[in-house]
Amino acid sequence: MSAGHGLVIAVPRGALMPDTLDLLDTLGIDTAEVRANDRKLLFEDVGIVTMRPSDVPTYVESGAADIGITGKDVLTEASDREVYELLDLGYGRCAMVLATRAGEDPIS
Repeated sequence: MSAGHGLVIAVPRGALMPDTLDLLDTLGIDTAEVRANDRKLLFEDVGIVTMRPSDVPTYVESGAADIGITGKDVLTEASDREVYELLDLGYGRCAMVLATRAGEDPIS
Protein backbone atom coordinates (compact mmCIF):
# COMPACT_ATOMS: atom_id res chain seq x y z
CA MET A 1 0.00 0.00 0.00
CA SER A 2 1.01 3.59 -0.53
CA ALA A 3 2.44 5.47 2.43
CA GLY A 4 0.11 7.88 4.21
CA HIS A 5 -3.10 6.36 2.85
CA GLY A 6 -5.18 3.32 3.15
CA LEU A 7 -6.02 2.04 -0.30
CA VAL A 8 -5.04 4.30 -3.22
CA ILE A 9 -7.31 3.89 -6.26
CA ALA A 10 -6.35 5.01 -9.78
CA VAL A 11 -9.44 6.37 -11.53
CA PRO A 12 -9.64 7.24 -15.24
CA ARG A 13 -10.77 10.67 -16.37
CA GLY A 14 -13.14 10.76 -19.31
CA ALA A 15 -16.04 8.53 -20.30
CA LEU A 16 -15.52 5.93 -17.53
CA MET A 17 -15.19 8.47 -14.73
CA PRO A 18 -18.89 9.08 -13.87
CA ASP A 19 -19.74 5.36 -13.60
CA THR A 20 -16.51 4.71 -11.71
CA LEU A 21 -17.27 7.42 -9.15
CA ASP A 22 -20.84 6.11 -8.81
CA LEU A 23 -19.42 2.65 -8.10
CA LEU A 24 -17.01 4.02 -5.48
CA ASP A 25 -19.88 5.94 -3.84
CA THR A 26 -21.91 2.71 -3.54
CA LEU A 27 -18.90 1.16 -1.80
CA GLY A 28 -18.93 3.96 0.77
CA ILE A 29 -16.01 5.93 -0.66
CA ASP A 30 -16.76 9.67 -0.69
CA THR A 31 -16.09 11.03 -4.17
CA ALA A 32 -17.45 14.56 -3.63
CA GLU A 33 -14.01 16.21 -3.82
CA VAL A 34 -13.16 14.34 -7.02
CA ARG A 35 -16.47 15.36 -8.59
CA ALA A 36 -15.84 19.00 -7.62
CA ASN A 37 -12.35 19.10 -9.16
CA ASP A 38 -11.56 16.25 -11.56
CA ARG A 39 -8.35 17.96 -12.75
CA LYS A 40 -6.62 17.64 -9.39
CA LEU A 41 -4.22 14.71 -9.43
CA LEU A 42 -4.33 13.42 -5.84
CA PHE A 43 -7.25 13.61 -3.44
CA GLU A 44 -5.53 13.25 -0.07
CA ASP A 45 -8.54 12.51 2.10
CA VAL A 46 -10.01 9.71 -0.03
CA GLY A 47 -6.99 8.06 -1.68
CA ILE A 48 -8.21 8.57 -5.25
CA VAL A 49 -5.81 9.49 -8.06
CA THR A 50 -7.33 10.69 -11.35
CA MET A 51 -5.47 10.29 -14.63
CA ARG A 52 -5.70 9.40 -18.30
CA PRO A 53 -7.07 5.85 -18.67
CA SER A 54 -3.84 4.72 -20.36
CA ASP A 55 -1.83 5.76 -17.26
CA VAL A 56 -3.76 3.52 -14.84
CA PRO A 57 -1.68 0.34 -15.48
CA THR A 58 1.56 2.34 -15.04
CA TYR A 59 0.47 3.68 -11.65
CA VAL A 60 -0.62 0.24 -10.47
CA GLU A 61 2.49 -1.51 -11.77
CA SER A 62 4.81 1.03 -10.11
CA GLY A 63 2.98 0.88 -6.78
CA ALA A 64 1.81 4.51 -6.94
CA ALA A 65 -1.75 3.12 -6.76
CA ASP A 66 -2.86 -0.10 -5.11
CA ILE A 67 -5.67 -0.80 -7.58
CA GLY A 68 -6.99 0.88 -10.70
CA ILE A 69 -10.09 1.01 -12.82
CA THR A 70 -9.74 1.34 -16.58
CA GLY A 71 -11.06 -0.08 -19.83
CA LYS A 72 -10.22 -3.53 -21.19
CA ASP A 73 -8.84 -1.86 -24.28
CA VAL A 74 -6.19 -0.21 -22.10
CA LEU A 75 -5.29 -3.52 -20.45
CA THR A 76 -5.03 -5.21 -23.85
CA GLU A 77 -2.75 -2.46 -25.13
CA ALA A 78 -0.65 -2.63 -21.94
CA SER A 79 -0.05 -6.39 -22.19
CA ASP A 80 3.63 -5.91 -21.32
CA ARG A 81 2.67 -4.50 -17.89
CA GLU A 82 2.75 -6.59 -14.73
CA VAL A 83 -0.94 -6.00 -13.97
CA TYR A 84 -4.00 -8.16 -14.41
CA GLU A 85 -7.77 -7.86 -14.50
CA LEU A 86 -9.36 -8.69 -11.16
CA LEU A 87 -12.98 -8.19 -12.18
CA ASP A 88 -15.08 -7.04 -15.13
CA LEU A 89 -17.22 -4.28 -13.62
CA GLY A 90 -19.76 -4.51 -16.44
CA TYR A 91 -19.86 -0.89 -17.55
CA GLY A 92 -18.09 1.19 -20.16
CA ARG A 93 -19.28 -0.76 -23.17
CA CYS A 94 -18.37 0.73 -26.52
CA ALA A 95 -19.16 0.17 -30.17
CA MET A 96 -16.45 -0.90 -32.58
CA VAL A 97 -16.63 0.94 -35.89
CA LEU A 98 -15.02 -0.05 -39.19
CA ALA A 99 -14.36 2.80 -41.59
CA THR A 100 -13.26 2.79 -45.22
CA ARG A 101 -13.16 5.22 -48.10
CA ALA A 102 -16.49 6.02 -49.70
CA GLY A 103 -17.32 3.61 -52.49
CA GLU A 104 -14.92 0.84 -51.36
CA ASP A 105 -16.07 -2.57 -50.21
CA PRO A 106 -14.48 -3.15 -46.77
CA ILE A 107 -14.83 -6.93 -47.11
CA SER A 108 -12.75 -7.36 -50.29
